[in-house]
Amino acid sequence: MSSNDSLSRSRKPFRDGKVHVCRAMCSTCIFRPGNLMHLEEGRFEQMVRDAKKKESCIVCHETLDGKQAVCRGFFERHATQPLQIAERLGYIEWQ
Repeated sequence: MSSNDSLSRSRKPFRDGKVHVCRAMCSTCIFRPGNLMHLEEGRFEQMVRDAKKKESCIVCHETLDGKQAVCRGFFERHATQPLQIAERLGYIEWQ
């Protein structure tokens, strides 16, 4: 494994044995009313479909440059089975 792989993994929402989730929706969350991120038509819906199909998540755009966290809006509305299991087992770390 290269040092870039280790760095990349250390920034992902699942790290340190926990799933990191935003404590609150950010001010420009894509789940807030009115396309605050100016996404192209249909992009929001495609992101949600893709994440649900992959049993994954949407990472909060405000955390992409640092230690990433699951978008709170996604977590509240579309928590995939792995996210639900993590919450039930106490593996959610709110950030």
